[in-house]
Amino acid sequence: MILDDIIAKKKIRVDKRKKEIPIKELEKQALQKVKVEAESNYKNPFKTALTKEGLSVIAEFKKASPSKGVIVEEFNVKEILNYYNYLGVDVFSILTEEDFFLGCDEYLKEIRRISHTPILRKDFIIDYYQIYEAKILGADAILLIVSVLGDNLGEFYHEAKRFNLETLVEVHNKEELDLALKYDCEIIGINNRNLKTFDVALDTTKELIKSIPKDKVIIAESGIMSIEDLKMIEEFGVDGALIGELFMRNIDNSDFKSKYKEFRNK
Repeated sequence: MILDDIIAKKKIRVDKRKKEIPIKELEKQALQKVKVEAESNYKNPFKTALTKEGLSVIAEFKKASPSKGVIVEEFNVKEILNYYNYLGVDVFSILTEEDFFLGCDEYLKEIRRISHTPILRKDFIIDYYQIYEAKILGADAILLIVSVLGDNLGEFYHEAKRFNLETLVEVHNKEELDLALKYDCEIIGINNRNLKTFDVALDTTKELIKSIPKDKVIIAESGIMSIEDLKMIEEFGVDGALIGELFMRNIDNSDFKSKYKEFRNK
């Protein structure tokens, strides 16, 4: 299964980075950043951006995916940033997984230097080391995938909170949702993609949302391929949508941009 391959590669990369900078040193650097934030009364803007009136949008900086291959050949981070600023998206999702999504930490660092928009570090988190990295890189939130972490979800969730990082907790089915609710996770992402078959069905969001308490923030992920899909998931009652390929394939499409702006301004 592709997920197993991704996790295996990720473990190798994390182990290598631990030899370059020991985990205790990285944790110390991350805690120093938390201290500076506390002294300046910094408030994490991620959750606020997802709970505004109307449908919030998390837009991805996504060069490639395992299912689609390379999506954007000329991946110009600043050009994509300008595009997203024009569209008026609420949050950036920046892929830092190197082997299957062709992401990198430098994309996140570059965007953080020049933008105040909240940033989700989208990667496959399997080690506390990556939480500390996310803090140092400048992320406001990280992705925690229940199918990856299992019963370790609670520990990772609380460790992220210790570093003033919000979490988008990703579920694919009722069993994973129950685990996210068990640990009282606040922001739940419903992934419409089956990680075993890579099939996509927006009905996953439609069904799982029925079992989520009203006080949770709910984000629909994957399979949103048109303005009509956006309208559909909005009717399901989600707070926001995470969109990658739809945006990436329409960077130079003026017709799409005008239709999207019309949708957002309705």
